[in-house]
Formats: sequence, structure tokens, C-alpha cells
Amino acid sequence: MTNDFKGKLERYDKNEMTPEEKKEFEKEMSAKEEQWMRPTLEKTKQRKILRASKWKARINTALTVIPLLLLILMISSFLTNFYYYGFSDDYSRSQKLSDVINFSQVITDPYSNKYTADTKVGMFLNMNATKELRKTVGKESYPIGEMEVNFLFSKMGIVDKKFYGKDDQLPEIHHPSLLSDYGIDSSSEWERLEMLPEGTVSTAFVTFDEVLSTEKVFEHFKGKDLDVLWFPVVTSEETGDHYPISNIGFPNYPIFHSDDWKLISKTEEKSFLGSSSSETRAAPNYVEGDTEMLHKYFKKTLRFLADYQEEFDEIQQMHGDIQIKEALSYLEDDGISHHGVVITGPTKEVLSLKEEKWIGAIQVDEVALWNWSN
Repeated sequence: MTNDFKGKLERYDKNEMTPEEKKEFEKEMSAKEEQWMRPTLEKTKQRKILRASKWKARINTALTVIPLLLLILMISSFLTNFYYYGFSDDYSRSQKLSDVINFSQVITDPYSNKYTADTKVGMFLNMNATKELRKTVGKESYPIGEMEVNFLFSKMGIVDKKFYGKDDQLPEIHHPSLLSDYGIDSSSEWERLEMLPEGTVSTAFVTFDEVLSTEKVFEHFKGKDLDVLWFPVVTSEETGDHYPISNIGFPNYPIFHSDDWKLISKTEEKSFLGSSSSETRAAPNYVEGDTEMLHKYFKKTLRFLADYQEEFDEIQQMHGDIQIKEALSYLEDDGISHHGVVITGPTKEVLSLKEEKWIGAIQVDEVALWNWSN
């Protein structure tokens, strides 16, 4: 604003102008006002400046948020690992949850292996566990699917079982008292075994004609060229319809827990990068037929799983409704006995059981080409 314009403005405000001067100055003011209100930049330049400002703001925001997110992820990963694995050699949550999966499967799936589930922790307190589903025919065990379980804060989610072929349905093992009541006939199964050629191996689910002790089962199979895979146990005096569909049992080896593996030796190595250690542990020695040992670790497994009934219900394979605490109470009071057994071996050796009076029923599950050796 020039001094001349300021002078005119002052005279205009003091009403010292003549009408002509006043009219002329008002025109001048209108022209000045239009000049002052005119944008100093062209619209194109304005848009460029505005766009650049927006991107600058976005980049500044990203530079602030990304490090914050990385920090949150690092903290979350650290807390998740600490929660599931801890920092010591103590029994970790990861091991415990893996054992819940493994033990639930071992006592309900005659084909389950004894190896623990693979676990992998993620972020935000979640953990994933996977375990192979397998079958055994003769001397070979092969995968038939996979079970995947997700945990959040130790709470188990849906158990996802995927089979590589058709969904697996295990044969039924009945209670001996139901064989005649329900007219269960194994003629077609024996005929199937007769028709199968030499050079094959079979796996069969056998029902006894009466309840037997574990010692008696070993005695019956002594000298036979067959492997006993699994011992279903009687868990109630009732012989209701639940027996064909509810089975728990134990494999032909003790179900060892982590605290059963005793430390034999431990070595530590130190270097300028730190120190490392290695351990050698061993489980108690087992000789096949040691029924006391089998019973001891089976009951120990039931006591462990009694606190995980809900998880057990989701994982179990024998499509039943076993209440672990009730079953354990029955076994503690009445002892362990068996209404059947799962076996595998040469087909003709399985067929020879037809002549045994203690066999009540049989159902063949799998057949394969010869893979047998002792």
C-alpha cells in the first residue's frame, strides 16, 4: 500500500474529500480490492503444492507409524515366545499343550505314534501345533493325514483334521456281552481273510469273547507271528451302546512323560560367542509284556488329561464320549481289563485266530503287500 493511497484513505475516513474525489477513490479502492483478492498462484500450481503437501504428510505419518508397528510386533513376538517357551528348561506351556494333543491321540487312536506334535508360536500369544495322522499295516507306518490345532492364550481353537484320501473311520471294538445281544457276525471278515493271498499283511480290530486281563492278552498272543498294537480298556460296568463307539486304551509301549526322561549326562561348551549345552536323557527300560509298567504310565496319562477334558473331546479319534475322571476312577477301583485288541501281521496268521475260542469278533481295517520281518 503506497503512502499516497494511505493519505487518500485517511482523508476518506475523515470525510475530507469532495464528492468527486470520494467517488474517484471508491473506484480506486474497488480496483485495489479486486487486485488483493486475486490468487497469487495459478490453479495448476496450487494443486501441485497441495498434492505435495498431502504426500509429505502421509510419508511423515508412515515414518512415525511403521517403527511403532515394528516395535509392537517385536514386543508381541518376545512376549509370545516367553509365554509359551519361557527362559528355563522347565516344563513349558508349549510342551504341555503338545502333550495334550499327543496323549489324547495315543489313548484313542491305535495307530498314533509316540512323537510329540510340532509347535510353532506366532504373534499376539497364538501357537500352532501339527501332528501327522498315521496308519500301521504290518511293519510299515504311513501318513494318512494331518491334524492342526491353534491355540490363543493357551485356549484351544477348532481341531482341523485333513485326510489325504477319504476321511478315516476306525472299525468298532465291541463289549463281549453285546456280541450275542446284537447278533454281531464276523463271517464276512473271516471269508475276506481267507480270500486274501499269501504275501499280504493285515491289520484287524479284534473283540474277545470275554473280558481279559492284560497278562492274559499277552499270553494268548505269545508265540504268534503278530504285533499287538493297542489295548482298549473296559471303563465301565455298563455294557450299553456306548461300547462300540467309545474306546480308550494304551499302545504296546509305556506312555512316557517328560519328567520320566532322566538326565544321564550334560556337557557345556563355552566360547567367545557364549555358551551351549547338550544333554543325554533316557526313559525307564521296558520289556514287552511288562503289564505293570504299561498300566502305571497309562494311568499317569489319564491323570494328566483329566484337567483337559474339553481339549481331549476335540482331539480324540475313537468318536466316543469318554469322561476321563470317571474312567480313571473305575480303573483305580476295578483294575485294567480288555474287551479287545488291535493287531497286525501276516494275513494268514491273522486268519489263524478264527480257530481260537477266545476270539469273539474281528474286523479287518487295512491290507497291504508283504512288508513283514522279525
